[in-house]
Amino acid sequence: MSILRRAFIYITLFTLLIIPDSASAQSEYIRLHILADTDSVSDQVLKLCVRDDIREYARQLLSNCADSESAWRTLSASQDQLLNTVQESAARYGFRGETALEMGVYHFPDRIYGDELVPAGDYRALRITLGSGQGRNWWCVVYPSLCLPEDADTDRPVEFYSSVWHWLIRIKEAFFS
Repeated sequence: MSILRRAFIYITLFTLLIIPDSASAQSEYIRLHILADTDSVSDQVLKLCVRDDIREYARQLLSNCADSESAWRTLSASQDQLLNTVQESAARYGFRGETALEMGVYHFPDRIYGDELVPAGDYRALRITLGSGQGRNWWCVVYPSLCLPEDADTDRPVEFYSSVWHWLIRIKEAFFS
């Protein structure tokens, strides 16, 4: 088989297998992204405390949403209350800096939550910035809720999954084994 033919097959398979999955995932998920002020231990602990409070508030807020569109509308209509929750949480843990809450579309890498892969791509997200936002960040899927309790385990390394890498391995095995 010629190199051009192989390249054509790979590009066609990539287009058929990868792109539709990314497009559908982007519309059904809403991410939560929290950026810490710095990498200091106290700022990282603060980030996790704010995370816990905002996850609980969002869980209650979105409990009656039937789909991602209604969840996005609910979050959009509740931005002031969400920001108040962030500010109260941060103040409760001694943070006196600025806090910000934005809603928009942001890029996220591949991530596995339990048994579910959320592929890399641009997703609607609720982004919380504490102070300068220059510290390590944390993210999950707030709708449907994939912010699993094990995400709180900061000693466990994050496991990344590349759907492209696994796809290339499957192609190699199919054509070259």
